[in-house]
Amino acid sequence: MRQFRRSERGTAVVEFALVAPLLFLIVFGIVDFGRALNYYNDLTQLAGQGARAAAVDRNPDGTPVGAPVTNDGQCQSVTYSIQCQLVNTYTTTAELKSGISVCIPSLPAVGSPVTVRATYTFTFIPLVHAASIKLSATQSELAEVPPTYTAGDQSGSPGGNACSP
Repeated sequence: MRQFRRSERGTAVVEFALVAPLLFLIVFGIVDFGRALNYYNDLTQLAGQGARAAAVDRNPDGTPVGAPVTNDGQCQSVTYSIQCQLVNTYTTTAELKSGISVCIPSLPAVGSPVTVRATYTFTFIPLVHAASIKLSATQSELAEVPPTYTAGDQSGSPGGNACSP
């Protein structure tokens, strides 16, 4: 019996069981931070692409605003065609597509800035819904031609609206 009491067999398993939750929390936190940074980078790219498209009064795919969109059935005859293409065609993941909101708040005069805002509510550890932050990116460019597009919001989720602060 004394031999079993003095034995240190199995102590590594117990120590690992005590340290593992903290280790996994740190690892998953790093992964989630990387996901959040990726989504913010995507929002920045979408806002820049949308601002350029709005400045030259063309859809992001180069087609004229109001022309039938052949590459995406979701954006045909949609009032917000620039915003619709950014949400439905140019997002990189299904999670981002379902929650993103893209807005052109107002129609500018030629030579005035046109602003595009993209927002997304990012949820850390999606299965647990532990915490969320609102990611937002805004880009402005000078309008080069009179706009024929419509100002407003296109959202991938029912509650999202990038036009409201």
